[in-house]
Amino acid sequence: MNPLSPLYFIKQNKVRCIVLMFMIFLSFGAYLGGLYIYTPQENWEYACEIDDNIVEVYQLSGDSKAANYKAFREEMKKRDDVIVIEEGWYNEIDRKTVMGFTDGSLCYTFRTVDDFKLFCEHNDIECDFSNVKPKTVILSRLMADSKGYKVGSVISHDDEDNNFEYDLTVAALTEEHGYTQYYIGQDGETNNDMLLLGKGISAEEVRRYAAEIAQKYPVNFAQSLREEIDELFSIFNTIFMVVVVFLAIILSVTVNAAFVGMYQRREFEFAVYRAIGIPKKSIILKIVGEIVLMDVIVLAVGGALFFLGLYLFNELVLIPDGLYLVYSAPIAIIALVLCNVMTVVPLIITRSRILLRANVCDY
Repeated sequence: MNPLSPLYFIKQNKVRCIVLMFMIFLSFGAYLGGLYIYTPQENWEYACEIDDNIVEVYQLSGDSKAANYKAFREEMKKRDDVIVIEEGWYNEIDRKTVMGFTDGSLCYTFRTVDDFKLFCEHNDIECDFSNVKPKTVILSRLMADSKGYKVGSVISHDDEDNNFEYDLTVAALTEEHGYTQYYIGQDGETNNDMLLLGKGISAEEVRRYAAEIAQKYPVNFAQSLREEIDELFSIFNTIFMVVVVFLAIILSVTVNAAFVGMYQRREFEFAVYRAIGIPKKSIILKIVGEIVLMDVIVLAVGGALFFLGLYLFNELVLIPDGLYLVYSAPIAIIALVLCNVMTVVPLIITRSRILLRANVCDY
């Protein structure tokens, strides 16, 4: 095999190269961290899709605003292309995220079963309504698994993780790909909130018409859930990227220090290359080839092992508890690339500059 071949050195120094490749593999720690940071945000994606199809309106504070709210509601009910669903008292069950902190999820309370059926039809949600009645809750399977609930489970209102006035029974589980919770309250209870659903028209069209009515009868429009989630998690993403930069610097210094020892022992080898007239370009290509080849092996083999481990961790540990880690996320990819580039590029530059100065006369 050609001594200038990148593979030649790796084959001759397998153990040492495996140790160095393992150190480069540690950059996958940044990728894993990115998955942990992104997953709680991704948990809300399905809820945001639901929210994008709905216009939520609520009464401005103060008893004097009740007349405006009622007038607005009656105006909206006159339209054949808008479905008005009045909400009941606010209810919510908190859940634990994969990061360990407590979070909520999409939740609505309906005053009647018929209102909930209209909501399900609008959002293509399949549900078994046979047990659905007042004082019951319908959970997505993920939400139920995260809390350990099943159909028929009675949820106490005294539980500190819950926010409702009376005990509720789990009436059904939906197969939605997100964390959702829907409550059937009692006819007559109201939270002075309403959901507006388009009937053959888009939510944006409903919002435009509602905004026109609101000029005459002022009400509040709920902020886009997507905007709320983006604002909430932006600080997490910023802090994580700052941490990644520091991690990349530490990893770069550590890996470069490990490579220094290995390449110092090879200065005579490169001095001989120069002495026998091998061009600098060929020497640089050898150095670059060795480092890049090790990096590619790490990304390929290490990546395969990483995702296998992640799959087993999801299937055996997280999913049974109603949790999961996503397999890919933009912030995780950026973190991995940043750590990898800040490790490999300085390594190539420093090793090339030093080894090109090696002189056989020094030996």
